[in-house]
Amino acid sequence: MKRKKSPGSAFRWTVITVLTLVAAYLTHDFRRSRLLMATGPAAEIGSSEAAAVLGRTIDRIENLKSLTAKIDMRVHVGKVSIDGSGKYEEMFLPSNDSGQHSRALCYGGTSLFRLHLELPRDEGASDEKGEDNVLDVVCDKNTLWTYTSVEGNRRLTELKLGEMAAILAQAAENDEAREQLAYNHLSFPSPLAGFPGLGGIGGVLRRMLTCYEFAEEAETVSLKGKDGSFRAWHLSGRLKPEIYEKSMKNLLEHNVGDRKHYLDQFPCLVEVYIGQQHEFPYRICYYAAPEMNLRKKTKLVTLDMTDVYENHPSVVPENFIYSPGGLTSTDVTHPYIEKLIPGFEF
Repeated sequence: MKRKKSPGSAFRWTVITVLTLVAAYLTHDFRRSRLLMATGPAAEIGSSEAAAVLGRTIDRIENLKSLTAKIDMRVHVGKVSIDGSGKYEEMFLPSNDSGQHSRALCYGGTSLFRLHLELPRDEGASDEKGEDNVLDVVCDKNTLWTYTSVEGNRRLTELKLGEMAAILAQAAENDEAREQLAYNHLSFPSPLAGFPGLGGIGGVLRRMLTCYEFAEEAETVSLKGKDGSFRAWHLSGRLKPEIYEKSMKNLLEHNVGDRKHYLDQFPCLVEVYIGQQHEFPYRICYYAAPEMNLRKKTKLVTLDMTDVYENHPSVVPENFIYSPGGLTSTDVTHPYIEKLIPGFEF
């Protein structure tokens, strides 16, 4: 992996900030947008050829038993560039699974996944062990765990899914809270797949299908694989105007600063590369485009998935058991709910 030189303490906090953004992109957590993914068969959503390809891909993935892949990530935010690589695993539980609560957690029964990324460490760091910076995101069906280790600074958070579901159900019965949720584009009953990190690969694609307008046609391109080049569909989409404007309003209402600063880091454009033979999203790219000026678009995040294995016997439920290893975790369930429904008592 590439290593970037920068002062120790500044590098540490910059990487922590970028890791937070990375976790958001990888789990598609645009909290300020607060949008819910569409329900129902994905192939029925959207009328363009590109949307149809994306819909078929979602339906196919959500009918798998499991998948595992190598993941490579490139992030460029402001003056910071970070490359990372690791592994992604996901297990798709059947909708009639006793622990799924009638698919209340995620679309297609998805509720188990694990992401492990190793990122570069500062060359000037004093860490004698020379450990890489690490990002782990694990959903074990009951809790969403997020762990970061940056130059020896370790942090672990947990989002309790069952408790969050109960609070949201309670909020749905309160007129004022329901209006607040409606304002934030949330409706009930709502699968928790609409929240950070609970939709897996299918959830990421469903969010795209709901929030972005895709070009009419799906362009055919060539991608390089370990066994040579292969044909893929190139889909490009931009955030829907009403979602873009509302997101900008929420963003600027809750943050003080220059509008351009936030626009330069806001993922309003997306590109997806889907293999034509296996219909799998091998590459996803997010771009910022201030005021939707496509000539000034800047690539923010690129995710490449290779060595993809579907329904591999190595992916078993035990892979998603997370052990904090003696670390004290921070429960972010209530703070997250408070951001969703300001002033709601629970």
